[in-house]
This record gives sequence, C-alpha cells and structure tokens, in this order.
Amino acid sequence: MLHKKERMFDETGRSFIITHNIVGKNINEWEVQFKENETYRKQKRKDSVFVNHDIISFHKKDSKNISLEKMEDMAREYIKIRNPKGMYIAVPHFDKEHYHIHICTSGIEYHTGKSLNLLKSELVNVKKRIQDYQMEKYPELSNSIVQHGKKEKSLHTEKEYQYKQRTGRETNKEQVLKMLNACYEKAISKEDFFFKFKECGLSTYNRNGILTGVLFANRKFRLSRLGFTKEKLLELDKEINKIKELREIRSKRKENQRERGINK
Repeated sequence: MLHKKERMFDETGRSFIITHNIVGKNINEWEVQFKENETYRKQKRKDSVFVNHDIISFHKKDSKNISLEKMEDMAREYIKIRNPKGMYIAVPHFDKEHYHIHICTSGIEYHTGKSLNLLKSELVNVKKRIQDYQMEKYPELSNSIVQHGKKEKSLHTEKEYQYKQRTGRETNKEQVLKMLNACYEKAISKEDFFFKFKECGLSTYNRNGILTGVLFANRKFRLSRLGFTKEKLLELDKEINKIKELREIRSKRKENQRERGINK
C-alpha cells in the first residue's frame, strides 16, 4: 500500500495517508498497534481475520474529475459508514490509468474486542451508502457507478483486483456481466432473457427448481449478486405486457371500425 511506485501524488508531490484510531508515522509503529489491539479480541479462533483489505476504485473515464481531495473525502466517509470504531489506514493509488484507494482495516474494533467483519447484507448496505454519498456530492464521477449508474459502487475483491492489474484482462465476473447485459438489452421478456443465455454460450443452474445463476469458467455466478434482481427481471415482463395491451387495444379499435362499417 505504501510503495511509492504506485501511490498517487499530485503535481506538487503531495499525497495522503489516513490513520484512524492509530498514531505514529511508519509501518513498524502501526504493526505494533494492530497486534496490541488483537489482545482485546473476545472470541479467538485459529481462522480469525486480523486484517481486512478493501479497495474503492474509480473508472478511468472519470480520471479528469478525480482529485486527491475527493479521494480522501470518500475514504473518510467510507470509514465513517463501515464502522468508525475500527483501526484504519487508507492510501490513494494510481496505476494503468486506474485511480483507487487501498484501505487496511483491523479485524476487531479499537480496544473493545468486537468483530469488525461484515455480513454480506451489511456489506451491501455499506456499498449502497457510500455510493449514495458519492452520487450526491460528486455527481461528476458518474462512470464509477456500476450497472449503468443504477446499482452498487465498484468495490472489487482483492483477488479480482490483483488479477486484473497483473494480467490486464477482464475478470470472469466482468466477462459474465458483459454477456448478461447484452442479453438483457435484447430480451423482450424474462423467459427470452434466460433463452439468450444459450446464445451466449452460458449454462445455467437452478435452486429449488428456479433458475438462479449461470456457469462460466467452472464458476457459479448468482444473477441477484450481479444486479439482476427479481425486480429488474420483472421489468422485462412489464414491457412485454405493455406490448400485449397495445396489441389488444389496436385489435379492438379495428373491430369497432369494422362494426361501424357494417352498420353504415
């Protein structure tokens, strides 16, 4: 995180390092504090998470609107939303035209011993709140909102992020999303959307008899987690219902016109 080669600096050589509930100016001092805080852990297990690594990333199309001030503000807001009782270190990075913030988070709250790990539902809420904050305060960063500006912010897992930086290739998730978005744009109904999976070469899997997700590169991808919720899929059926209603109205109009012609 602190390697100068990838850290972001402005034209004057300025950057920022956010240290929340941590004092000192170097890694050694911070390491001692993280370890000392672990002594307060209430539930100790062999697989306890001591440190979390979160990344807030911004689309390269927003590069002209990104600044250190905005990135620092977003990082501080993220800490406030996630849990201000934790220990955090946040640093801005820039490489391959890609702006992002690395955030190192303690596994437990500061001196309370309570876990700082989030359930999936809690993480979704954090993403939604930080995105809402960004959309309200920095609407010029519109390209950094995923799912065509409607859904969650682009917070990648460390594994996905490192893979993309190392190879320059899209992750499996990004490839699947591209195919699903293309299917959705062309689909005229929910069933047609599912049918178009086959045209893209995607296999599907069911749970309790309901189509739940797609298979790609020997991995399962749940539709709801990719943004294709029940509500979004229902939108497709609403469109086809509108078309049916219009056809019925036109058909009735023609019948009425024919009846008027006969009566005359």
